[in-house]
Amino acid sequence: MNQKEKPVSPETTLASSIPTHARILGDRELPMSSAAFSSALDTAAMRGDFDKGLSLQIYLPFCATRCVSCDRVAEITVDNTVIDRYLLNLETELALISGRIGRGRSLTQLHVGGGTPSMLSNAQLARLTTLIDKHFVVGSDCETVFEITPDRTSWTQLELIKGLGFRNLRIELREIDSSTPQGLGRSYSLELLHDMLSTAHQVNFETITFDVVYGLPGQTVSAVREGLRSLAEMNPSRMLCRPFVRDEQRFEHQRGIDSHSMPSVSETMAMFAAIVDQLEGSGYEWVGINSFVKPDDSLSIAQAEGRLVRNRLGYSDKPTRIVLGVGLGAVSELPNLLSRNQDSLDAWQAALGNNEHPALAGVQFTAAEAKQRRLVHRLSEELRAPLADFEVAEQKDLLNNLQAEDLVTAESEWVHVTDSGRFRLLQFWDPDSGDLRISKSA
Repeated sequence: MNQKEKPVSPETTLASSIPTHARILGDRELPMSSAAFSSALDTAAMRGDFDKGLSLQIYLPFCATRCVSCDRVAEITVDNTVIDRYLLNLETELALISGRIGRGRSLTQLHVGGGTPSMLSNAQLARLTTLIDKHFVVGSDCETVFEITPDRTSWTQLELIKGLGFRNLRIELREIDSSTPQGLGRSYSLELLHDMLSTAHQVNFETITFDVVYGLPGQTVSAVREGLRSLAEMNPSRMLCRPFVRDEQRFEHQRGIDSHSMPSVSETMAMFAAIVDQLEGSGYEWVGINSFVKPDDSLSIAQAEGRLVRNRLGYSDKPTRIVLGVGLGAVSELPNLLSRNQDSLDAWQAALGNNEHPALAGVQFTAAEAKQRRLVHRLSEELRAPLADFEVAEQKDLLNNLQAEDLVTAESEWVHVTDSGRFRLLQFWDPDSGDLRISKSA
């Protein structure tokens, strides 16, 4: 039997109904119905999963332009009527979820991201928080985070964001030096960043995070080091450093990138090593895999005390691993399930217009796979895990893979993340699919 005649499994047939470029949860991703996702919510609520900590991510996909380095779902518009309609549908999705898990549940984390959330008008931002408060409780102990971009956020808007209850600010920079091609991503003058940071400090946000991307086309190690030096001099509370994701199947707008301009794996690792060296030399502590904070930061304290938690939203000192994603293309993370919403605005709105959850696809994990995910999360949080947790066959295979790539060592009763593992663990582990992505490139 030749390759063309090879039988196709039912799973493969189902998966093939999702375009390859649209899959973000790995090759195992299958279509998911509204009923299936609703059932998963019912099961999690019955087990009491939401009582152990609940995070809510509101995704606002709107941008004025599409950056080449963008790796997120985006709607390019400046039309306020489109945003108004989006908020109407967002309320429907919030109602569908709260109707399943119980209205008025307390949130451990609330994260508003995008896209460019600061594109919303002041009235639209106020309306958004009203919608959230209608279905969930955002208490004083809830970690509240709002993403902004420096060029689309005014002093008045920052004051409003703080007044609406968002105590933590994340500034999306993406590019960290001026040497990369213009239009590749979000790159701002040091003067603009300094002014924005000064304003944010005056508004009195609890933490201000710079979110930057490295490994961009045309970038060099020296440029990355110099860029981080300049950013560190501004003294933000935290730095989040992520490698550039190039996936032309998922992101057609990236097809214009010259492949020859892409740094190699070894060059990208060298960039991250330079980031670690520069930020530690500037008084930051390396927390988890890719975060850098001041020594008195709550994340640093949580790591020292073994309380650091990582979920889809990043690191937190709050005990929450469940994330409910609301909005276009948003991803939800349950103990045994990852699900993502429709990433077409028309399809997302059509589902909600029928009073159905806009689920598009997902991955259901077996008990062994769920444990595997928890182990990798633990390694990324505590930088070690008990060797006894790797005793069953599936976990032994995981350990062998991690050891083969020099990501961990097994000594005595513990598995420890190596220095190489801190550089690479999350680059080779896809937190959405739960699959190891071992690179053979040097």
